[in-house]
Amino acid sequence: MADLQMSQSAMASWAGRDENRRGFEAPEQIPWSLLSPEFIETWGHDEHGKLRAEHLEVTGQSGSGKSYAIATILQERAQRWNSAEIAVLTKQADDSVPLLGWPVVTDFKELQKYRQAIFWPKTDLKGEDREAYHEKRVYELLSNLWKPQANSVLYFDEIGYVEDLSRRVKKMVRMFWREGRSHGISLIASKQRPIGVVRDQHSESRWKIVFPPADMGDMRRFSELLGRTSDWQPVLESLDQTMHQFVIRNSFTGDAYISWIDLELKPIPGQAEEKELSMYPKEKKPGRE
Repeated sequence: MADLQMSQSAMASWAGRDENRRGFEAPEQIPWSLLSPEFIETWGHDEHGKLRAEHLEVTGQSGSGKSYAIATILQERAQRWNSAEIAVLTKQADDSVPLLGWPVVTDFKELQKYRQAIFWPKTDLKGEDREAYHEKRVYELLSNLWKPQANSVLYFDEIGYVEDLSRRVKKMVRMFWREGRSHGISLIASKQRPIGVVRDQHSESRWKIVFPPADMGDMRRFSELLGRTSDWQPVLESLDQTMHQFVIRNSFTGDAYISWIDLELKPIPGQAEEKELSMYPKEKKPGRE
């Protein structure tokens, strides 16, 4: 990895390589430590550093490393832009996102004390009672977040489970996909398989992160998230799962890379401090503290 360096052309190519005009090119392999500075600078902002919300869709089997990758991205964006960020966890246990060291809250009132936080409504309830509890908490969260200039990043650890909680939650999620960007809301949605979610997730997500599927039966669906199956299936098949490699692609510009998280995730001093979430204060301007 030490001798693998990002070329100037690779750093600049986020601005626009025309994949269709030049024909398909296998993505360059670049470790996240080299790729992330340009991605964090680009994702959700225009060329002048002004906030421009963009959704991100992440697909990968259980154990692929997607939660660790997303947590790393959330931390880096918060460090660069001081974004208001909320990680919504619905699983009973998670060994990646808590590594951020962010405060864990269970309701919206408590959430408002923090700029970055983990919204994790844990419960000992089971079955339908557990789902009913999550439905109430998640719907309350989404209802309170929906306001002009929310300027927030909202991450769901398992978007399929959230959408299945109730019809009203599913409709709310669809509204966030379709209209959230106008409120400054960037969604990050994680899913083990690219099925069973509202179609808006695929159509409204400009950024895609795709890990290898669990079996060849899902290979076509995973490949289609990135483009032509004939182009992307060999790429996904080539990924080293022991390194937790993934493809990251911008569906608007066609820019794509193979990457892997080569950074240790640990708390950053200051991100767990109590401070008003105010989706509400705007993100840092470039060059300012």
